[in-house]
Amino acid sequence: MNTALIVAAGAGTRAQTSQSKILYPIFGKPVFMYSVDLFLSLGFDIVLVVAKTDLNEIRKYIFDESIKIVLGGKTRSESVMLGLKEVETPYVFIHDAARPLVSKDAILEIEKALAYHDAVLLSEKLTSALKRYQQGSISSLSRNDYVLAQTPQAFLTEKIRYAYLRNDQTYDDDISLYQAFYPDETVSVVINETPNIKITYPDDFKIAQLFLGERDEPMRIGHSFDIHQLVFDRPLILGGITIPHEKGLLGHSDADVLLHAIAEAMLGALSLGDLGTFYPDTDPTYKDISSGRILKEVYAKIKEKGYEVGNIDATVYAELPKLNPHILSIRESIAKMISIPIDLVSIKATTYEKLDAIGEKKAIAAEAVVLLKRI
Repeated sequence: MNTALIVAAGAGTRAQTSQSKILYPIFGKPVFMYSVDLFLSLGFDIVLVVAKTDLNEIRKYIFDESIKIVLGGKTRSESVMLGLKEVETPYVFIHDAARPLVSKDAILEIEKALAYHDAVLLSEKLTSALKRYQQGSISSLSRNDYVLAQTPQAFLTEKIRYAYLRNDQTYDDDISLYQAFYPDETVSVVINETPNIKITYPDDFKIAQLFLGERDEPMRIGHSFDIHQLVFDRPLILGGITIPHEKGLLGHSDADVLLHAIAEAMLGALSLGDLGTFYPDTDPTYKDISSGRILKEVYAKIKEKGYEVGNIDATVYAELPKLNPHILSIRESIAKMISIPIDLVSIKATTYEKLDAIGEKKAIAAEAVVLLKRI
């Protein structure tokens, strides 16, 4: 087991954003979460070092209770040292959260190198001609003799922690500190062939967005099923329109079971949770809330994440009333709510062959599958 110590405590003033650069959203996801999600997917423990001013905002995105959040110090070195105190695994990967493009392949190559070395530097080759400029004089250097350092940089935990706890100087990076304390040891160098820029300036966000857009899933699929009891003295609302019937659906909201299924399928496609996460039936604020409003707000979240509807395919299960005469109106209603073409909305209706609560006219259910595609 390894730990990723992700440093997200810097100010990032050169990025010229109104918030910390690690909170800047790319496709609706803050920069720091790209690294967190990648390391989690590879089975790493996570120690996330953050600035105190960003703590509350960062906690909005951290749902995995195993992630340790540590307040950083005044300098990067102090932040890394504070994070290292929380590392419990034999090896630690120290990574800058401002590098959201780091790839799975790069991390796996570092892991291989750790089998033979106690320190590993991830780096990239120089592609431009390298010159030394001093006092108005220029001389050429061989670019083959140099590499550019990247993160993560990986270490035997006890060694890098020892170095940091006894350090009182400033070094360019973690490898430099390690070499100062262990000058006779060989550092393994892994050449990274994939983009791994550190976001520093405003245009870097555009570069990161370009590569993340190519890497991220172009399509996501969500599914949901919902059922509500039929009762007297309630209007029957399906797909945002009122259907003539002697009974309506029981619920904390207007109980539009069809819109609930569609909205929850959208949330599920992006792993955002269920409707209860955002609209708990214990909150009086949402008493009798329109499900049309719920669908619009959920779709706004989807758009913020950089996705839009590819198509919706839903089925309503009801013994009565007969819904086929209303299908076109329902499709038009849903399409209008979220401003998509009607041909992206498929609504079907069927009975339950007189079985169970639906067949006994005690309930109506809906099932929805939603395809989302990258904008």
